Amino acid sequence: MSFSGIIRSRLTHKISGIILALAALIVLPGCWVSSINPLYDEGTILDSHKDSDEVFDRSLVGAWTTTRENCTTLLTITFTDQVYDLQSKEQGEQCSDDTLHRQGHLVKLDACYFLDVSPMDADVCDMCVAKHDIFLAKFDKATLTLTPIDSDWLKQALEAKIVTLATLTNDTDTITASSQDLKAFCREFAENTEVFKPESAEAFDRKQGSQSAAFTL
Repeated sequence: MSFSGIIRSRLTHKISGIILALAALIVLPGCWVSSINPLYDEGTILDSHKDSDEVFDRSLVGAWTTTRENCTTLLTITFTDQVYDLQSKEQGEQCSDDTLHRQGHLVKLDACYFLDVSPMDADVCDMCVAKHDIFLAKFDKATLTLTPIDSDWLKQALEAKIVTLATLTNDTDTITASSQDLKAFCREFAENTEVFKPESAEAFDRKQGSQSAAFTL
């Protein structure tokens, strides 16, 4: 699956309170894990402190490409106002040519990085809840890989009580745990290849001539 599929998320990008209550009755296509709460502490209106686990790494900024089945996805990442801006476009005969726009927050837990991807604030209505896709992120100046939480493993682990991460009733693909509990889960299983399966990762190469240094704080 191309990254446009990743940041499009095969789950609904935003859901109202009514839809959230009925989510367990809807069979969604694909197997994708997302979270109602972010992986980082958003703070409050009165206390807008920045989460100490949220970080910036210049290596993410730039243009990235991946090609699959004659379809090339161009992912452009910039950094503005403490948030990563992600735009992707598919190009090719087998592509939709859709342009997708999301925001990302990079979180470092111990030695591992995670990218929290969600809709732009302006795209979420006042009565809606944005879903957050959480990816184990590995990157350097030349390559970027993003690996999601494995849906089947999470379902089986919850049934076996290996983990106690809160999810919607009858919908283990939608995590409702707090940001702190989600962090604890990611810390514990970051290097577990059954949770973050290498074969599920989407790999990108930096586009030649892409400048990784440009960003606005």
